[in-house]
Amino acid sequence: MLKKVTPENVIYIIRLSVAICCCWPRPFNSTKNQIFAFKVLQISTIISAFMVFLPLLYSIYLHNDNIIHVFKCICLSIGITQLIVQTLICFIKHNSLQRVVEEMVNCVKQAQQSEIEIFYKYIEKCKIFYGSSIAFSYLAATAFMLGPAILPISFPLEAEYPFHVNESLITIIIYMHQSLVSYQCSANVCVSIFGALLLWFTVARFECLIEEFQKCSNIDMMIACIKKQLQLKRYAEEIINCFRYIVLYGIAVTTFALILCGIILLMNIPLIVKIQFVIICITIMTEVYMYAWPADYVKNMSINISRSVYELSWYEQTIEMQKNFLNVLVYQKPVIFSISCIVPELSLRYYCSVRQYLSNVFSIFTTLRVLLEDTSA
Repeated sequence: MLKKVTPENVIYIIRLSVAICCCWPRPFNSTKNQIFAFKVLQISTIISAFMVFLPLLYSIYLHNDNIIHVFKCICLSIGITQLIVQTLICFIKHNSLQRVVEEMVNCVKQAQQSEIEIFYKYIEKCKIFYGSSIAFSYLAATAFMLGPAILPISFPLEAEYPFHVNESLITIIIYMHQSLVSYQCSANVCVSIFGALLLWFTVARFECLIEEFQKCSNIDMMIACIKKQLQLKRYAEEIINCFRYIVLYGIAVTTFALILCGIILLMNIPLIVKIQFVIICITIMTEVYMYAWPADYVKNMSINISRSVYELSWYEQTIEMQKNFLNVLVYQKPVIFSISCIVPELSLRYYCSVRQYLSNVFSIFTTLRVLLEDTSA
């Protein structure tokens, strides 16, 4: 019989999946020197990514007459810029990430049996999807790394350098560097899973709190639950603040990649190039979905806490307790993952609307392609 995946296992696996891009914060008990060294590693990751991004731009400049090569470089540049942007955000938000991660780890260590059962329920719900995403991400990086062994290319990426790279030592250094950056890009895709972990953990804690609310029998127990509710809402909002701009970047890149895909559909270029861009779009949309799914649950669970008191035997309580229950029912402001003036509410409904929009745009570009072919004929 297979052993259950524990919350501790989940935290360890996701921490390991993002370790190479230095996006998992150091623990609270780290020394100043350890924190400094970690931030140096984050800055080094950003510099390392730029050392591939700039040669990709140079490659676009040199081969601007080769549309296939240009689009391949743009595909790779999207992944590199994601590595730069997300690592920079994690560098800026290190202290906030440190607080929310430390609270999660401590909560899991101190969890009671009833809370652990709730954690297991959400692990079973999510493990296949998120586990497959981690595996696919690193398999893609491995495919890039093994490219020169299979295809007639010198390096994993389509970058060009303004110096000779034919010497053995330089070739090995560039090959190793590009392979490292490829794996760091894969780890950066897993940052979405890191954010999703924190959101799902918040959902599970909301559900644990609902059970506590349903056991309230006096004013002291209710006050304790309301305090936990307010603390948990602040915790959820801090997580949202940490990942808000990462999600914004994902949405912006999805739009950009969509425009490029539309242009490619209008052009007579090899199918493999079109497939690459479609994969890029699907990957980025999947990353946004990784946030939208738990964000939808966070909203619903944060409302259900207040509504859960209605399921109590409030009619058997004193008049004073009934008034307190009524006050809890009145306060039903949900926790919403939003981005001011851009995304009013990140949820499955919003995600489906974006997907519908993308489908419509693809349909328009496909129709234009058919019309152009008919005209040329």
